Order: sequence, then C-alpha cells, then structure tokens
Amino acid sequence: MKSRRTFLKRSAAAVAVTAARPLFAWQGSNDRIRMAVIGCGNRSGRVFDSFARSGHADCQFVAACEVNKAKLDQWMTPERQTFKLETLVDYRRILDRKDVDAVLIATPDHSHSRIMVDAMAAGKDVYCEKPASNTIPRINAMLDAYRKGRQVVQIGTHQRSWDHFAEAKQIIDAGTLGNITHVIVVQPGTYARAKEPEQPVPAGLDWDLWQLDAPKRPFKPTRLGFRAWYAYGSGLVGDWGAHHVDIAHWFMNADNRVPLRTSAMGAFLAVPDADPEMVPDSFSIAWVYDNFLMTFANGEIYMSDGIENWGVFFIGNRGSLQVNRQGYAVRPIVPHVIRKQGPPPPPTAGGVTLGAGGAAIASGAPGGGGGRGGRGNQPPIDAKMYVNPRGGVEEDYPLDVHTRNFLDCVKSRRKPNADMEIGYHSALPCLLALESLQQGKPLGWDSDSRKSTIL
Repeated sequence: MKSRRTFLKRSAAAVAVTAARPLFAWQGSNDRIRMAVIGCGNRSGRVFDSFARSGHADCQFVAACEVNKAKLDQWMTPERQTFKLETLVDYRRILDRKDVDAVLIATPDHSHSRIMVDAMAAGKDVYCEKPASNTIPRINAMLDAYRKGRQVVQIGTHQRSWDHFAEAKQIIDAGTLGNITHVIVVQPGTYARAKEPEQPVPAGLDWDLWQLDAPKRPFKPTRLGFRAWYAYGSGLVGDWGAHHVDIAHWFMNADNRVPLRTSAMGAFLAVPDADPEMVPDSFSIAWVYDNFLMTFANGEIYMSDGIENWGVFFIGNRGSLQVNRQGYAVRPIVPHVIRKQGPPPPPTAGGVTLGAGGAAIASGAPGGGGGRGGRGNQPPIDAKMYVNPRGGVEEDYPLDVHTRNFLDCVKSRRKPNADMEIGYHSALPCLLALESLQQGKPLGWDSDSRKSTIL
C-alpha cells in the first residue's frame, strides 16, 4: 500500500543521511536545532541515538542532565562522548541556556510535567517520552501550558509513525470489519517487584531532585525503576497502555474523546509480596465510550497463527483486526456451530443418565447467522496477515521517523504526529484506570473541571 511505501521512503532517507556521514559527530552550524537531553536512562539513550540518525544534518545536542551520576556514566558510551556534551545535574540550568532550542525529556514519568511546563515557560520546544505523565493533575498542567504557549510538543507514542500501523488503519477506515463495537487491548507482563528495606541514598544521586514534586519517601533501589510505583510511574497500565490506547483512539477516530465510564480491578497475584505502593501486577480494565467498548488486561491467550498474541484487537460484525509491532492480521468470522448433524448421543453422555421416556434428541445442522448469539448474514471478508520483516518490540526505524517529524515541525511550526493534545487523550484513560484501581470504584469524567467523578 501507499502508506507503507511512504513511511519506508521517509525512514530510508533518515538512514541514508546516516550512511553518508559518521553517525556521531559534532557539526556546529547556525541553522541547526540545538537540543539538550534531560534524563539519561535506557530509553533516553535510544531516543538520543535516533535524533543522531534522523537529525544528523540539522540537529545538534549541546548538553545532558541527569541527577544520578552512576546512570549518567552508564549512559555516556564512547559514541555519545564524541558529542562533548556539557553535563548538568539540575534541569533548570538547561532551561537557562540560550543555546538550547528544544529539549528531550526522558526522566521518570512523574517529573515530565514540571519539567515540560518549565521548559515551555523558557520558550523551549519539547520532545517528551510517553506516557505524558502519571497523574491527572500533572497531565492537566501540561495541557494548560501547551494551550497557552506556542511551542512544538511531540509525545513519544511513536507507533503513530510506524508504516504498518498506518496501513492497518486504512483497513478500519475502509469499513472492512463492519460495525466495530469492541476494542480489546492485550499486553502481558508486570513491573511489580518484591518489598525491600529502606537503604542509604547512594553517592552521586540527588534523591530530592529525583523525587522532584512527588511525595518524599525514603530511598529504596527499586524506586529508581520507577514504572512499577504509583508515585513515579503508572505500571503496565500507563506505560504500555499509553501506546495501545493511542492506537485505539487513532484507528477509531477518537483522538479527543474521553471514556464515559472507567472501571478497573487488580490484585498482586504474580508477585504476592509486592510493595503495596506499586500498581497491581494483574489487572482488568473496561472503558465505555460513546460508540464502542474497550478493555485492557495483562493476560495473554496463547495461539500460534503467524503473529504474536498481544496488541490491539478491533472486533467488528464482519471480522477482526489485530495490530502490534510485529505486524497485523485480519481474521474473518468463524461461524458458530449451533447443532451438529448426526445420531443422538448415548443415554449416558456427559456422565448423566437420561430417564426412561425422555424426549428424543433431534439431530440438527451447523449454525450460521441468526439464532442465539448469531451475527446475522454478513458477506465474508478475506483473511490477511502482514508480518513486518523489520517489526518487533524494540525496532527503531519508526522512532527515527517520529524524531524526524518533530524536527521538521520545529522548523515549520506545524503540529507533529503526536502533539500534546493527542498525548493527553492517549494517557488519560490509563490515568482514570489507575484512579479506579486505587479507589475501587467506577469513575466518570467531568470535562469542565477535568477531574474524575465517582459513578
């Protein structure tokens, strides 16, 4: 399809630039976008390297900020050392600099909000890793700053810049699946860890600055792995959920919609001795929208038909579409069998003895449309499966497209693929689910106050 060719050409162009010149080099030029990275962890390094590839000709990193020296030392590989970045501890010193046009924010989720709000007040454009934030008040503050300012903001939900996702959306847009009533999100795994005792703050870590505006807590090593904790991250619910909800909204043309009802339940079943301040390791979430239902659970049904079992499933009355980072699959409806033709079962079928004189069991026919649980007579659709030869959980070529899109929009001042409005609405259902988990109650949404309401 055209979309895949277009995306591959864009990605190939970024790779071609990389091949033509050294991957890491200091180029200094007056017309380059000067950037700084705030937060130097694993994901930060991946996105930084992507900017180095996609923006080699017109992007120049000048500084890096990290509150944990051990993490900075690990992040500063020989290749990244060639940038000769000035390293700082306090992000505000980055924002004070006149030679920084834009920042890459890749800190723990809880600190995205304050750093982005401060960055926009300082006139910086922002590329912020997903999820945008981990609480509704924080993400509201981000949206307020975005709406008041004129900066370009890209959220790191880079599946919007992935070719086969765009191609799969065309299947939905064409009406192939018929009326879509259900969206099912499946993502196995958990970030929960066992309880551990408090420990002294290690040398080289500014623990107060790491916590920033989160509730002050004693140091525990697992707090640095922030994703599991309500205070700093959002568990699998918000981390992978932001990606999957983003795709659901995009495909269902619901980018600016909020669920009418959110209900979530969870428990510590995989890690029974987990810290109770963490997001449950097992959960099931339901969202009700105005024209579809969406569910999200971190349990996986194991099948083997050419594509991995996780991702987003769109269920229509003519068939279903599954899409994930490996590819996508269109599956037609399999007719339900109502009654099989054949002789009656023996009188002890199922371990039950039928009484004498019982009614005879009549033979029937295979089920189709109509009847209990029937779907009506619908024209069949063709099965289709596409496995991206470069697909995978950690494939970076679509990330290169996403970072390139941000740089292009910094120059043109247009909205990028995943601006703050989109990032807000992709994260919000997950944040409502977290509140529902904590309160043990179904929640609605007050659009005027932008707060949850108990239903």
